[in-house]
Amino acid sequence: MGIVLAIKYVNVDPKTNNDVLMRLAKHYPKRDPQGLSKNRIAEHEAVINCLYELIGNEDWWIEHEESGEPVLFIGGVRGNMSISISHAIDQVNESKSVAHAAVILCEGSTQESSRIGVDLVIKGDPRLERIADRVMRKEEMEGGRLEEVWACKEAMFKAFGPGLDFVKDLKVDFLSNDLLKGLGRKWEVKRIGNAVVVLGPVDRL
Repeated sequence: MGIVLAIKYVNVDPKTNNDVLMRLAKHYPKRDPQGLSKNRIAEHEAVINCLYELIGNEDWWIEHEESGEPVLFIGGVRGNMSISISHAIDQVNESKSVAHAAVILCEGSTQESSRIGVDLVIKGDPRLERIADRVMRKEEMEGGRLEEVWACKEAMFKAFGPGLDFVKDLKVDFLSNDLLKGLGRKWEVKRIGNAVVVLGPVDRL
């Protein structure tokens, strides 16, 4: 089994939904849903919807390592399934926000095959302009594809970090409109609505 991907979005609800909180408590048993912001609740709900699509049932939950890395339990046991998660808030206007989530799974029995990463960035995120010169090389910024570069670097860091420098170690090359190269591997670009998603590695070069 290669990498499988699901992308979902959920409108941020300004009101507390008890059914959603109960669902969060089931799938994130180590977290207190009552202490989460409305944005975080919507992001978690979008992640849950992604995993329901990928797994096909609700008999699973997520815990986290001390490093923050997610661990997936299926049917009550830690599964042989690597997981990577990303989510972001799209502030559509003053009264509407949308939570986007991307989740990838990959069955892997070795350390190398378990190294996967995904990142989701909202198009036009103003923070990218502010941080670009600190985390990107000049040639990476010149292409006008800041969302893809940043998402690829984050995905690579999730898969092969920690201890990697975003400028020195994580170099992004453009192979095509939908394929990037980094760390000797290929990383796929997906564009869904207002979200840019990079995942991989999808193949060895």
